[in-house]
Amino acid sequence: MMRALAKAKRDRRAPVNVSPIWAGLASVILISAGCYQCVASGVMPLILMAGIGLANLVGGIASRNAGTPRYGILLICILTLPFALATIMSPVPFLFIIGLQTPVYTAGMIFLLLENHKILLDLHHSERNNRLMAHHDLLTGLPNRALNQKLFAEMLDGPWPDAASAASKLTVFCVDLDGFKGVNDRFGHAAGDAVLVAVAKRLRASVRDADVVCRLGGDEFVVLLPHITESEAAIVAQRIISSVSEPFEFAPAVRVGASIGLASAPRDGTTADELLSAADRAMYEAKRGGKGAFVIHRNVAFVAEVVPLAPVAQAPALAC
Repeated sequence: MMRALAKAKRDRRAPVNVSPIWAGLASVILISAGCYQCVASGVMPLILMAGIGLANLVGGIASRNAGTPRYGILLICILTLPFALATIMSPVPFLFIIGLQTPVYTAGMIFLLLENHKILLDLHHSERNNRLMAHHDLLTGLPNRALNQKLFAEMLDGPWPDAASAASKLTVFCVDLDGFKGVNDRFGHAAGDAVLVAVAKRLRASVRDADVVCRLGGDEFVVLLPHITESEAAIVAQRIISSVSEPFEFAPAVRVGASIGLASAPRDGTTADELLSAADRAMYEAKRGGKGAFVIHRNVAFVAEVVPLAPVAQAPALAC
């Protein structure tokens, strides 16, 4: 706990509140000292009440401190060991038998605490795995369509850039793989899955830390790029196309490409559906324009700017 507190201060994060920890330690130390005095007094009603009180406290700690087992074990030992020592040293006849049994009881409560911790940990892992399966693609580990909508809402929330700002609130890439169907047909679905996993890694490596890569299904991916200019987004799109088109080490004969459609908020829309639709239309324009290129959607009577991968002559603007 002290190491965690020091690390939080070093990283300039909100420090851990350790006051309940020290309060709990202080309270059990005082209770343990009081029970020791009760046994040392030799008054049987006090000895009996001290033993019953400690048993109740230790049972509660074993049940309720499953999330912090080492702390719970410390509390149990502080409560029981002085009581056991006092009963062993007491001149009251046969009271030492309780002292001999107390370590066995303590070990049983510690075992119960560890079992409760194991059960709690298993439940936590199951809940985390269920949440991961619900919000992430099982093959690539990327956020799926459900989490994509949540990320959209988070990134579109908050203040919007002013009209003079060159950076958009959010830029969306719709990425579709070129030639992926041929990979499945020629090399099999196992090779296709390996290509999707490799492409997911290349997409993550091609974007910034603040950007998010999602897989909507099949060979369709979405990249969310907050607070980025159009020229910066074009560089990222070019980097993605170049990276995806590189050969794969596990199958050098397998080659795929990428067609990308770009849409930006607020120019092309202010909601997730509007931005996805605009980016999707631009992506299909890239495919119709020869694939291996990215298209910037401009929401002025839908004029799409096609940017090819190779340095060839600029194609005329497409209009719909």
